[in-house]
Amino acid sequence: MSFILPRALALSLAVWSVACAPHESPSSPAASHPSAPPSAPPAPRLVVALVVDQLPLWLLLERAPTLPRTGGFARLLDEADAAVELRFRHAHNATAPGHAALFSGASPHDSGVTSNGRLAKGGAFESSLNDPSARLLGPSPVEGASAPSLASLRVPTLADALRARHPTAFVAALSLKDRGALFGGGRSPTATLWFDSARDAFVSSSALVAAVPPWARPFCEPGAGAAYRRAPWVPADPRWLADRLGGAALEVDLGQGDFHGLGRFFPHDVAAAARPSKAFVATPFSETMLVALAHAAIDEAARTVGPRLLSLSLSTHDYVAHVFGPDAPEAWDELFRLDAALAGLLEHLERAVGPEGYAVVLSADHGGPRTPEAVAARPCAGAVDRFERPCRPGSRLVDRELAASLDRAVDRAVGEGRWIEGVLEPFVLLSAEARHRPELLERVLVTTVAALRATPGIAFAEDVRRMPTTCPAAHDESLAALACRSIAGTEGGDVFFAPAAGSFVDTGYVEGDGCNHGGPWLYDRAVPLIVRSRRGTRPRAAPFAPERRVDERAFAATVAALLGVEPPPAARGGAVLAP
Repeated sequence: MSFILPRALALSLAVWSVACAPHESPSSPAASHPSAPPSAPPAPRLVVALVVDQLPLWLLLERAPTLPRTGGFARLLDEADAAVELRFRHAHNATAPGHAALFSGASPHDSGVTSNGRLAKGGAFESSLNDPSARLLGPSPVEGASAPSLASLRVPTLADALRARHPTAFVAALSLKDRGALFGGGRSPTATLWFDSARDAFVSSSALVAAVPPWARPFCEPGAGAAYRRAPWVPADPRWLADRLGGAALEVDLGQGDFHGLGRFFPHDVAAAARPSKAFVATPFSETMLVALAHAAIDEAARTVGPRLLSLSLSTHDYVAHVFGPDAPEAWDELFRLDAALAGLLEHLERAVGPEGYAVVLSADHGGPRTPEAVAARPCAGAVDRFERPCRPGSRLVDRELAASLDRAVDRAVGEGRWIEGVLEPFVLLSAEARHRPELLERVLVTTVAALRATPGIAFAEDVRRMPTTCPAAHDESLAALACRSIAGTEGGDVFFAPAAGSFVDTGYVEGDGCNHGGPWLYDRAVPLIVRSRRGTRPRAAPFAPERRVDERAFAATVAALLGVEPPPAARGGAVLAP
């Protein structure tokens, strides 16, 4: 399926193309001396937009000083033009809304991307980007398999703005997740690829490209992932890890889950898991495969001319936190390996395009809390810290249990029936029976909201029909304002809710274990934003400390400035952190 921009957006992008087109005045040297040989302009830099999935600012502040000085984070911070705090302005902080906000500058209220998924028939989870008219692509189309597209996105992306200005620009977007890749690649990428565990390989969508490019095909052959998980996962540096854990045993219970038979504690034999290709994503080996694909994309970009954008969303960090929790030995080891992978990526960029031939903008799509078990194991003083992390363990909310509880509450108020279709964070969806009973609908909604507000672990609940259509100014970080920016009409669901500080909706990866994000609190909303435009700009003697605070528009605005194009409309006004 090909995407046709709405007329207003297409006109807007066309105006940028005209306004930003190069031109010469009659008095310019080139016009006055037509016989002078033209000087070759410097090749445009390769701009790498890096998103580390679920990298809260609190975690980087606490753990960056423990990482090796030879690692990627230390190098980026040493060479950074800016290292700041980015605060998202919406309440439900998850992968799809976060990536959409970074790459368009728009909050979910305006982008239309309010959650990771939606309820399909029978209550099953379906990607919010799934498009029945699109087909999954490997080296050849996958029969019968639908694929995601950006049909639900209401605004232009950074990549769309780049394509409008430079139609032949190189644009590649890579991730383990479709929702981590699509927004970075925009509507007409050179390549947008993500990992499909059913095929154990990277795939794309017919809505985006006609075919998988030759440089990516080895990673797209069915079963390609198996080559990256031949050895068990053990700590990369046992001594470093032991220092981080303060001598604690690797088997301490911090809420770790057993994902598809991967096991709760080291070592983890992926090949012996019940579903190796599923368990693969929650191990650093999946990151190794993704970064190898990124190296191939960099090599291809180095052979091209014109502007070049590589969007790379590193998803393993998120999966490991979901399954094991951010305080588990596995999370520490994954961060150590991620740091080394970033160092390798920077070295590969330098070899491919030279030290001045690339720029990097690194951020995250959301943050995350600690598990209740980890909070209980390490008490802290006071009620909450600067990132609104409570010192008392929160609770895990299970969506199906929450739905059943709400249904019983409505039964008591209006009589027995099937009133709640399901809960898919951050929404409660009413059943068809409730929707088709207009005389009862108001009571059903009022009861549902009241029952949610009375539920331990819930901080906010409101009927989306009662929420304002115009949200407060960007500087307003009240819970009501953050919630307003998280909805886009009634498309996501009927009632919006947000968890209390320290609480979260269970991920479903391993029910009752692991960790989840999704809240309006600073541990979920505050992430790092690091900009490196050229080599060795400002070595840092002190640990990383954010110099200022910006919102999500700064990411797209800064990457656009590095590419030499106007940002997408929703990112206008965002802080530009590139020199």
